[in-house]
Amino acid sequence: MNTKYLTGKLMVLVALLMISCKKDNIETPEFNATVNTPTAKVGDTVVFNMEGNPDFISFYSGEYGNDYAYIGGRTLDIKSFSLAFQTRVRNGNQPNQFSVHVSNDFNGKFDIESVRAGDFKDITQLVTLSTVNTVWTSSGEVDLTPLVTDKAKPLYVGFRYITKPQTAASGPNGTQRNWDVRELELKTLTDIGQTTAIDQLSGAWTLVESGAVLEAGRNTVNVNSGLVTLRGNATTEGKLVETEAWAISKAVDLNTVILGPDKSVPIKSISETLVPVYSHVYTKPGKYKAVFATSNHRIDGKKTAVKEIEITIEP
Repeated sequence: MNTKYLTGKLMVLVALLMISCKKDNIETPEFNATVNTPTAKVGDTVVFNMEGNPDFISFYSGEYGNDYAYIGGRTLDIKSFSLAFQTRVRNGNQPNQFSVHVSNDFNGKFDIESVRAGDFKDITQLVTLSTVNTVWTSSGEVDLTPLVTDKAKPLYVGFRYITKPQTAASGPNGTQRNWDVRELELKTLTDIGQTTAIDQLSGAWTLVESGAVLEAGRNTVNVNSGLVTLRGNATTEGKLVETEAWAISKAVDLNTVILGPDKSVPIKSISETLVPVYSHVYTKPGKYKAVFATSNHRIDGKKTAVKEIEITIEP
């Protein structure tokens, strides 16, 4: 057998063995931390003593935003919901075309049958709409909380627009008016304050239309701003029929707000020498779990360990 072939094969096996051993040589960090006193008062300096030499050490005090329990992110319960937007009406004279609705029981299928069956509640009487041509009017802020019957289901906002036949032979309905919607905000209130669940653009509006004649481009959503424009048919044939159009938002989760992960305070990197003492000041009373997260990093991987210490902070 070829000696060079055997030698080459042996070298490959040795290299693989060395790589395997190198991976196995990544050690779990050796580290310990203690606290001078597990009970302190607000504003006191809590002193932690550290031993060992991991490559990396990060500190979590257990306070909001710096809590190891939420390194995967945290959720906040929503306490209330409110809606505000602006409308503008232009041209024509047909009354009662535009209305505002919300649903907590819509199946999310954007067809006219599902929309009509979706229990969209009419809240038009709770808002202020534009009444003067070309004048943008604020709706005011509407509390939607009483309309939410099941927080496990999402909420949808819908703008409904009906145009009755516009010809004299069809009756005294008048001609269609143009309705625009902008600056929408659906806000949620949590323990950390009010946040915007959707705005005009992120509402991702879907148009749902119904009628024997539907002229293209009469109902639109601007891709850059989210501006919703609703208009009736304009041709002679189109004016003979009644049409219905909806602009419906995407689903809004009412159960929780998901925040990003809590952040740590870096204490030591691989190029630094361990400082044996670390101190922290707590600003609010309570029971906290201070955590030192440690790790050893190599090209082939890492190993981690944590040290937890219970801290009680008194007023």
